[in-house]
Amino acid sequence: MKGAAILFLSWVILGGPAGAQRPEESRTMTVVGSAVLTGGNIPAAREAAIAGGLKQAVASVAVEIATPEGFAQNFKRMAELLLDRPEEYIQGFRVLSEAPSGKQHRVLIQATVAAGKIREALAEAGALQQTPATTSATVALTVEGSGNLANFVKMRRTLGGLPGVRGVQVKEMKPNEATLLVDYAGGGRELAAALALHSFDTF
Repeated sequence: MKGAAILFLSWVILGGPAGAQRPEESRTMTVVGSAVLTGGNIPAAREAAIAGGLKQAVASVAVEIATPEGFAQNFKRMAELLLDRPEEYIQGFRVLSEAPSGKQHRVLIQATVAAGKIREALAEAGALQQTPATTSATVALTVEGSGNLANFVKMRRTLGGLPGVRGVQVKEMKPNEATLLVDYAGGGRELAAALALHSFDTF
């Protein structure tokens, strides 16, 4: 016999929308810059090494935001926007350490990169793939009739197989009542609508 065996006495959204989090406006990177030491001119080599390190910091943040594939596909445009003028995307930096090594002068730099500004530049250049925000919620379902264990297990398995359901956990079990926590890619109303399309064995 099929019927409305499950009485949803309550459903409570425990977790609100889990959309895209606010992007970071800045990011701190630690990078190594190096330059050729010519004629023993350490100040010039140091300046060139710092410039190279800052360019590396900007490029690293841009690759993280745009993905390596997106950066590669738009490399010429990205080089013009970001790498030809990296100082526009550096909010501050400090040299942590430096040392000459043979014909090279190397510096260890900690730089604060304007990630938000880079993101805007990538978006304007069409190199930033837009990901639609998704919502998810943890919904508490109260189920009556769970004393019939076989049907309860079957119902729980069916619930776990619904599109958008990421997980089902038992929060509390009573003699003939159970509370389930459902991690659902949507809200409680959407989950209720999805459940309305299914029938379950009577407990």
